[in-house]
Amino acid sequence: MGHSAILFSPAINPVGAAQLLLARAAQARRIALALSKSDAAIAETYAQECEREARRLLTRQPLAA
Repeated sequence: MGHSAILFSPAINPVGAAQLLLARAAQARRIALALSKSDAAIAETYAQECEREARRLLTRQPLAA
């Protein structure tokens, strides 16, 4: 898959925002079960991006350029 551009708003509460992102990832994976393989791959990419951003928030790493 190519580069993805998923926008996230800055978090005032990093832990709460991370929990929200992890919930979005789980939901994307549940939805993917009902999709075709190609559409499910897009949902999985979104889930991975949500998890990556959650990890970044929890470790307080700066945004990647």
